[in-house]
Amino acid sequence: MGYKLVKFNVVPEENEQIDAIIKVPKEPRSVIHGVVLDECNRPKKDAVVKLLKMSSHDPKRLEPITHTFTDEHGQFLFGPLCPHVKYVIKVWINHVKTRELVIKPEECNDNCIENPNDDHDCNHNYRTHNEEEHEEQIQIRMSLNDDEL
Repeated sequence: MGYKLVKFNVVPEENEQIDAIIKVPKEPRSVIHGVVLDECNRPKKDAVVKLLKMSSHDPKRLEPITHTFTDEHGQFLFGPLCPHVKYVIKVWINHVKTRELVIKPEECNDNCIENPNDDHDCNHNYRTHNEEEHEEQIQIRMSLNDDEL
């Protein structure tokens, strides 16, 4: 990057000229700026770009650092990054399937939020509709098996 971005606040008075001299400290960190293009060299908007750090001991081991999405011009930016570190970039485009997942909280005691010592943890007790259906199917099968005995 070369030099750090510095920020300072100035409040000029009426009819005042301020002569500012700004010294910026050297910046040893780097950035990665890139563009994702499709097979026809058109910029790809909303591609997922993931940054991974390569292990110095085992090059096959990758540690996820962060991810971003490309803008309308297919551009992405990662930084600031440490110098002399090996990074890997992975990109996902096209035909990303999305689906809506409805999450419904379980019933809980009205005073469970007011009483943190209560055994009911309402804040972390969420299930999807699929989990409920699966649980109901298990209960139905169990009751059928009980009747058969």
